[in-house]
Amino acid sequence: MPIPQQFLEESFQIEAPSGYENTVRRAIASLLPDAKFGKGRKISVEVKSKEQSICVTVELEGLEGKKSYVDTERFAEDEKRLRTRERIRAGVFAVISLAYNIPPSPWGTLVGVRPTKLVHALYDEGKSKEDIANFLSDIYQVSKEKIDLLFQVADKQREFFHPSPKGPISVYLGIPFCPTRCGYCSFAAYPLKSHGHLVADFFEALCCEIKEIGTLLKDLAVPVESIYLGGGTPTTIRGRNLEILLALVQEYFGESYKEFTVEAGRPETLTKNTVHILAQADVTRVSINPQTMRQKTLDRVGRSHTVGDVLVAFENCRSYGSFLINTDIILGLPGERVYDVEYTLTQLQPLKPDNLTVHSLAMKRAADWRQIFDELDLAQQEGAQMLALASQYASEWGMEPYYLYRQRYILSDLENIGFAPLGTESIYNIQMIEEKQSIIGLGGGAITKFIGGINGRRISRHANPKCPATYAKSIQEIIADKKSQLVKYFSV
Repeated sequence: MPIPQQFLEESFQIEAPSGYENTVRRAIASLLPDAKFGKGRKISVEVKSKEQSICVTVELEGLEGKKSYVDTERFAEDEKRLRTRERIRAGVFAVISLAYNIPPSPWGTLVGVRPTKLVHALYDEGKSKEDIANFLSDIYQVSKEKIDLLFQVADKQREFFHPSPKGPISVYLGIPFCPTRCGYCSFAAYPLKSHGHLVADFFEALCCEIKEIGTLLKDLAVPVESIYLGGGTPTTIRGRNLEILLALVQEYFGESYKEFTVEAGRPETLTKNTVHILAQADVTRVSINPQTMRQKTLDRVGRSHTVGDVLVAFENCRSYGSFLINTDIILGLPGERVYDVEYTLTQLQPLKPDNLTVHSLAMKRAADWRQIFDELDLAQQEGAQMLALASQYASEWGMEPYYLYRQRYILSDLENIGFAPLGTESIYNIQMIEEKQSIIGLGGGAITKFIGGINGRRISRHANPKCPATYAKSIQEIIADKKSQLVKYFSV
């Protein structure tokens, strides 16, 4: 198997005007993440800026021809620098793609994780849909297919946004434990077999953080719109401990929420007793994530559940609760092709999931497989077909895309998409991706984001420790810092 382009190790010497070297470096790294810088193949950037024009030229050593862009609009100084960066990025993409035979991306040079945020920002500035489409096509070379997708998602999301990001808010609770660690995972997820001894202290610390932060939010009269219990696999917490945890969530955050999601993830954890506890705690939404319905693939990627466990999890949730059920699948798992994806979808169809989230496999740096890519058979050429097939099934099930995000090293340079019928969209997923609402993170690795500034463009980010032991040991300091941040934020 040839080395995937994202793992090629090339070296580059950057020659660019002061302040733009990092733009060049990031553009190269988005195409060749293992690229080295300092010595090597020279890439030159020339910027000529006059009062009413910008001219950017990019040249790569050993490649015939240059790539030039000229803008003749009148820009404010900050807008001029932004447009210059955009043109440099486009030029770097053009010459690197040509030199290394990298096919053009349907996303053009729009490399951010949250592409819909750009659409919302332009809407907030009063731009028309036509102006936005032209901007995405001209400046970022985004394909018409992806522009249409961005509008479809962004237009659906607008009604979920509130006048102020300070209220209502969402609350995320992180449980960083899993039954086993999947081969594709790069999250802070700790297998119970090796880290189970940390659960008790972690659980005690989490309960303490919920009580302290929940009390303060009540005192500040901050309403909570959605709650998301994620991880890891939060349903590794079972029995009486799960009852205690959910009772605390209800006591401190349960007065006004519209949505309470538990990302059970691993189907084998959704026993009858666990599902009954979730139902008693008024959980409204559960995620059951088979990822694939091919047992041989599940075994290969380190999932500890069986296809039969998925069926049982659905049966338990339908019998003992009235949840909306989301189901995650992953495209491009090792050894899988389009027909495997179709098999998974046909197996899920009679289970009638309420939401479908389609992930395109991302080879992250922390994932085990990244070190053994020569043993993988990534379906790079079939990725677009896989996603089109999943989208077709979702449409036939009455679902429409309602949120999306992208990742580095993602299959066929695609995206992850959440599908849902009208009225069943996850509030938390929309707010988390679009960053239009402040989110308070509690637990292991949880991230708090305070949204501020004009149209919510200023974001202050604060992360809890990922390690359960570190989190438990430093919980009092974590709580004190978070209280200070909350008082400062909500008092302005």
